[in-house]
Order: sequence, then structure tokens, then C-alpha cells
Amino acid sequence: MSKARIERKGDVADYDIENDSFFTYTRELKYKSSIDIDGIVLDIAEDNSIMGIEILDFSNRFGISKYDAQHYKSLAAEVTITEQAIVVEITLSVLKRNAELSRITEASAINSMNLPVGSESLAVTA
Repeated sequence: MSKARIERKGDVADYDIENDSFFTYTRELKYKSSIDIDGIVLDIAEDNSIMGIEILDFSNRFGISKYDAQHYKSLAAEVTITEQAIVVEITLSVLKRNAELSRITEASAINSMNLPVGSESLAVTA
């Protein structure tokens, strides 16, 4: 079993304060489909790699205010795919009172789309 390792930087990122959702994606790939893993939506490219992530209920998920969500410093998502499961771990950093505060959230689901085994990361900085 081969394990691919893909690292990308999100070209586009935005926080929607009204809907409390955050998204980031790369423009270098063409969209094929999405999978919702407990409010974390992974956008899948035609080559079955992860090209984007949308995080619903963003501020509540990370336990921060919507103001802090608007002024994030960085977000890094690590997606680990096995034959059986997809595991997503997202680390968010915000600047609070001149100190960096990091929060982590995780979600997992069955690999029902038969995505290729491996790990991928997608990172974005403000």
C-alpha cells in the first residue's frame, strides 16, 4: 500500500461572519465533488486530492468570537486517509492580546468515496 503525501497552500481564503463559515481552496485543481465530515466539508479535485475545505459553525467549533475568527493568523488542515477512514485535524491560530492562541478541532468519517490512501495538508495565512 503506497501512501501519498501532498502539501498545498490555499490560494483563496475567507471567513463569512453572517454564516459563521470559513473556506479555503487552491485554484490549481478542478473541482469534482465534496464530502461533509461533521460540518467540515472537503472539496475533492478530479485527481481525488483535497483541493479545499469549508468549516461550518467556525467560531463555535474553535471556541472563539466571530471578531477573532475574522482576524485569524493562520489555519492548517491535516487530512489523513486510510482505506477505512478519513481523519481531519485543523489547527487555527489567532492573535489575542498580542499573544498567539492556537485551537484544534478534529473530525472523522468512513472513506465511502474510496479516496486514495495518504495524507494531505492545506494551509493558509492571513
